[in-house]
Amino acid sequence: MYLQKIEIENYKVFSKTTPSEFHNGLNVLVGENGCGKSSIIDAIRLLLIEDEYGRKGITDYDFHRGFASDEKPAEKINMVAYFSSLSEDEKIAFLPWHFDDTRISLNLTIENKTNNYGRYKRALWGGRSKSSMFETELFDFIKCIYLPPLRDAESRLKSGKNSRLARLLINLAEQEDSSSSNIQKTIESKVKSFNETLANEEPISNVNDQISGRLSDALGSVFAQNTSIQFSEVEFRRIVENLQLLFYPFFDLSTPKELFRSLEENSLGFNNIIYLATVLAELRDVEQDKQFLNLLLIEEPEAHLHPQLQVKLMQYLEELTQKQENVQIIITTHSPVISSTISLNSIIHINKIDPTLPEITAIPIRYCGLSIETKDFLERWLDITKSTLLFAKGIIFVEGIAEGMLIPVLAKRYLSIKNESNPNAPKSLKEAGVSVINMNGIFFNHFMMLFCDIDGNTNSKKIPTLCSGITDKDPPKSSTQTDADQTQWENPALALIEPINRSTNCRLMVSPQITLEYDLAMESENLKIMLPIKDFQPRDKEIKNAIDELKSKDWSKIQDLENKRKKAAEYMLNHIGKGDFAQQLAYTLEKNKDITFDIPDYIQQAIEWVTSGVKHEDT
Repeated sequence: MYLQKIEIENYKVFSKTTPSEFHNGLNVLVGENGCGKSSIIDAIRLLLIEDEYGRKGITDYDFHRGFASDEKPAEKINMVAYFSSLSEDEKIAFLPWHFDDTRISLNLTIENKTNNYGRYKRALWGGRSKSSMFETELFDFIKCIYLPPLRDAESRLKSGKNSRLARLLINLAEQEDSSSSNIQKTIESKVKSFNETLANEEPISNVNDQISGRLSDALGSVFAQNTSIQFSEVEFRRIVENLQLLFYPFFDLSTPKELFRSLEENSLGFNNIIYLATVLAELRDVEQDKQFLNLLLIEEPEAHLHPQLQVKLMQYLEELTQKQENVQIIITTHSPVISSTISLNSIIHINKIDPTLPEITAIPIRYCGLSIETKDFLERWLDITKSTLLFAKGIIFVEGIAEGMLIPVLAKRYLSIKNESNPNAPKSLKEAGVSVINMNGIFFNHFMMLFCDIDGNTNSKKIPTLCSGITDKDPPKSSTQTDADQTQWENPALALIEPINRSTNCRLMVSPQITLEYDLAMESENLKIMLPIKDFQPRDKEIKNAIDELKSKDWSKIQDLENKRKKAAEYMLNHIGKGDFAQQLAYTLEKNKDITFDIPDYIQQAIEWVTSGVKHEDT
């Protein structure tokens, strides 16, 4: 069985009843800060009474409260979890939690009223009826383990009562010891024998006699206590609580034990991995316990790990859930490394549509209606850079590296002027939380499928992030701007304009002429800034003269100015390295902020669309 869905209402950032659906295996919650990822994890912990780091309590801040000045905290928190794919044995065991023929449910309500001890009244029950019989022993069949963000792995692995290592040893000993406690008794016997031998050795026996003698002399035989110096406790639980885990920086099974060192000498990242390994060790052999759900909740597994370690860890977790069917893992992450490594089927996008409103969506990407072709394409192409789209407030999709470098610079100029009078409004795409994604091609049909309905599949869910795309008309290379017409346009993305632009979230903006560089060159007097960037030496005398005249003369005195601009722009379009030129132009515009450089309307529209949903306080 596995946790199939949780519904949350009036808890923390969740006001309306918000469903979050999971699948059996690895589930990765992604989204920007404050969208509710950790709240989902906390809700699961509350329902399953998880107590690894102390039972999750409720405070007055947990009851949802909106940002209106007169809005009061919610009167009641409601949560319900649904579990699916039960075996016949599990259906019988969880009969008191029966919800329908395929699922069981667990419900929790917490009233915003405290008793005399300051505790909030709560009710926890299984199934449809609150009055049905509820057996808390059923929680023994669900093993829920929680790893918090920025966990102190070193302290959790140290010796002591709360040691994760001790808990692992005790649990494994109980699992493997079918005949009462033979393994535990064997270890206890060996430690006891060792202590007896040790007590007779010098100088230990001599020191013990000295201490006992001084006690007897000081207190007399009536009040004095006896002492014994020994290596450890002799009861199994106390023995393992005093053990410590050591490390060696290389994996070599023949390493002498004396070369191992304390975890205090290890890195934070590797200690986190060691800690996670002790947790995963508890999940071994789950096939022997078919009725158990082993649910592992991990917040920010990327903490202190370099990218290669993040990749290896996620690959292992994904393989673990595939091999062991009763292991389900739910993690939260802000890492584009992790989101670009795992299968899209594992990703659940959490989105707070408007920071001033309570509405939150949890969209599993597997519900986005992606075709097999699109899914395979995105999994190949969603590298670390492109996967930032999963964390952005808005996205601008562009076709190549030139647009990828220039659009942020142009947007900074546009937003700085537009929002000059409002100090709280964003002055750049970075401030607005908008990502520019270079698709290295015209793959709008694949990328935008995550955010809008392109193929008519209205039953699919979409990530509610505002997106715009910028594309060219792509006339035949043999044509010029002046003789190109709609029948000659070769860009297949133009067919997507209508389905994309009728959507709620997305827009596709098209160059009115040929391409971005040409559009920039033909805008106002931009060409004066662009031509000096590259040293153009056309062989065609007519074009060379036109360029030289545009570089050196007062444009108001140039005859046939428009045709000369077109000749220069067309020559520049066909004889520049787009990436190198874009880099130099971006540098020029950033370095000379006071120069005038006009931005084509369709670029402004693309910027305006994705930043229009960014809320800020107007002045």
